[in-house]
Amino acid sequence: MSAFVSAGYRRALVPVHRTLFDQRSAALVSISIWRRAYTTPLVNNTTPLVNNTTPLVNNSTLVKNTGLRVLFFGQGAVGIECLKMMIKELKSDSSCMSSIEVVCLPAKYEASKEDEGGPPPKPGSAKEKGQKKKKSFMSRGRINKTNDTMETTSVSEIASSASLRVRYISQAPGRPPQISFFDQRDAFRFDIAVIAMNLRQVPMNLLKGIRLGGIKVHESLLPKYRGPTPMQTAILNEETVTGVSIIECRDIRDDGRILAQVPYTIPPNTTYKDLSAALGHLGSRLLVKTLQNLEYTRKLAAHQDQKQATYTPVYTTNDFKIVWETMGAKEIYRKYRAFHGFVPIHTIWRRKDIMNVLLIKGMYLPNPKLPLMTEDFYHRPPGTMFFMRKSTYIEVPCIDGDRLHLTLLRVVGRTDKKAQEFVNGYLRLNGGLRMLTDPVERKKPTPKFVYPPGHPKENVEQECLDDDVGF
Repeated sequence: MSAFVSAGYRRALVPVHRTLFDQRSAALVSISIWRRAYTTPLVNNTTPLVNNTTPLVNNSTLVKNTGLRVLFFGQGAVGIECLKMMIKELKSDSSCMSSIEVVCLPAKYEASKEDEGGPPPKPGSAKEKGQKKKKSFMSRGRINKTNDTMETTSVSEIASSASLRVRYISQAPGRPPQISFFDQRDAFRFDIAVIAMNLRQVPMNLLKGIRLGGIKVHESLLPKYRGPTPMQTAILNEETVTGVSIIECRDIRDDGRILAQVPYTIPPNTTYKDLSAALGHLGSRLLVKTLQNLEYTRKLAAHQDQKQATYTPVYTTNDFKIVWETMGAKEIYRKYRAFHGFVPIHTIWRRKDIMNVLLIKGMYLPNPKLPLMTEDFYHRPPGTMFFMRKSTYIEVPCIDGDRLHLTLLRVVGRTDKKAQEFVNGYLRLNGGLRMLTDPVERKKPTPKFVYPPGHPKENVEQECLDDDVGF
């Protein structure tokens, strides 16, 4: 009897699924129905199976959870907090989700150009002749974003610890991003996509195959600050209020309908690292509440006002550079806050004949009533380093007559050093070293500081001290 029933199920259902999906999908559905037919004990069932009025899907032993099947895209502190909260919701008894699969960026590493198996050397090159290629200034002083902003944990680590399946995004130059071993047919297995990362790194064509589309966690009060860098731009523009928005997502523009929105007051002296942690904590809870009431929030979703929309740029290396000729102390400190935890701001530090990129990883504005380290403080140009052997900071004058205190520095290629360690290791003469905006030519003295037109010190003669000499 059981063999006849199961065979009937296969003959009746497989052709139907073949018309909807491919042969592989039909086979998977057939196996699922086969298992359901045998999980109901036929020997104790007095009523024939074909006349059973109770649907098999109502059997609680067969379907434990009918929640959403989520495909999660995450990156950074906000992505980490959202994934943690979703895992917590998944483990609860009344979860709105039945499964989560994670998509994230792969672990970044800088491949060596000397690796075997790479492209063959060019004819006549130094590599072909067996000579060591001379490194340029930019290769010696390159800012490695991965090493200098590495998170203690990552999205993939949290997903692996929770036994979730992890996929990685790959993107070749000039091509759209793709997910490894994932195609349009796999998207049909999910009910919704949750995005907590830059939309330009998400393969948007896959969202068309997901039943309910996608929703995104955006770190601003939309329509203000659309784009990839809303938190950095808010700090640079001295905003006092920002927030988190949950929006519908169909393309790379953040112009979808707003499902939920919560404001957040930015405390004074907040850095990007602090703000991303706070908005991640706030946005993760808002995300779970939205998923729990998805149908209700979509009915009440509001369209964005396109006339009030503003956009954020993609910041480059020049945006992280300190320009001592034009930037005052407050502007430099604001730039430090906006990129601290993202990419450190940097300047050029010349030690003898070597140009080094110096990362400023700790800085603050001192109390104006605090006495100066030396009487010669305002007679030296902006960017000059003043120190005391037992002090916890290095004092630096700026173009606006104000000053900064540096507490943590790193020469690219070396480790972080506190101010006192940096002084003991590198500095000899108090006020004898000046940080530069751009590198200068080798074997030549450091040029004089160029004040902007109309500055009171425009025509003041500058003294060239020992540490500034380039030989």
